[in-house]
Amino acid sequence: MERVMVIGEAGSCHGGDLDQAHALIGVATRCGADAVKFQTFKAETLAMRRRAAESLPMYAKYEMPLWWLESLKTEADRCGIEFMTTVYHEDYLSIVAPFVRRFKIGSFEAQDEAFLLAHKPFGKPVIVSTGLCDEAAIRRLRGHRLTWPTPLALLYCVSAYPTPLEALRLCQMRLQELDGFSDHTESVLTGALAVAAGATIIEKHLRLDDTDPANPDYGHSLSPNQFALYVQNTRLAEAAMGDGRKTVAEAEAPWARYVVRP
Repeated sequence: MERVMVIGEAGSCHGGDLDQAHALIGVATRCGADAVKFQTFKAETLAMRRRAAESLPMYAKYEMPLWWLESLKTEADRCGIEFMTTVYHEDYLSIVAPFVRRFKIGSFEAQDEAFLLAHKPFGKPVIVSTGLCDEAAIRRLRGHRLTWPTPLALLYCVSAYPTPLEALRLCQMRLQELDGFSDHTESVLTGALAVAAGATIIEKHLRLDDTDPANPDYGHSLSPNQFALYVQNTRLAEAAMGDGRKTVAEAEAPWARYVVRP
């Protein structure tokens, strides 16, 4: 089994404060994540694309200034963690591209075929969350994997914030031949469960201890201590799953002499 990529999703938990954003990078690093991810959008454009005029004040409050990109990338490099950011509209792709190794598409944009294809010329791997996608939409996305010039990974996701465990239906990840899990539950165990179901990418929201409870991402984000436990559980599941080969384990050696053979 390949190493599971754990992405710490900072989301809006920076609260519009660059120092808080840097602190989130530090938390993700110390907790053992492989990448830390933010969100890059223009509030007016996002509200228009999503037909969500009522959400414009919230988007404006948590809009990340473009000049942050260089600062966040520099801090992530200093910490030794990959910097990522979700892009929500096409005109920002060329702005973000120099700062990221791979692109991320969120669930609400996953069914926008033109937006997906706009990522192709940049020649970078793409990760797509599939919340709110029905089977037909997921089949279309799986079809793109056959011709995509770089890795195109699809994440199982339930777009409910937070996601109740009874709504999770994590078996769908394997049934739909998806690559990983974008987690909106409040649990510290679901990353490990996803690894047991075959996930090679896990994305989970994290926050700071002093994140404002009114923050829109607060309810489905884990505190630093919780996120550390989440990553630890995910790594334990990864170790338990092994490499897929069936051999006599070294731990079995003391008992090998008791085997009865014809």
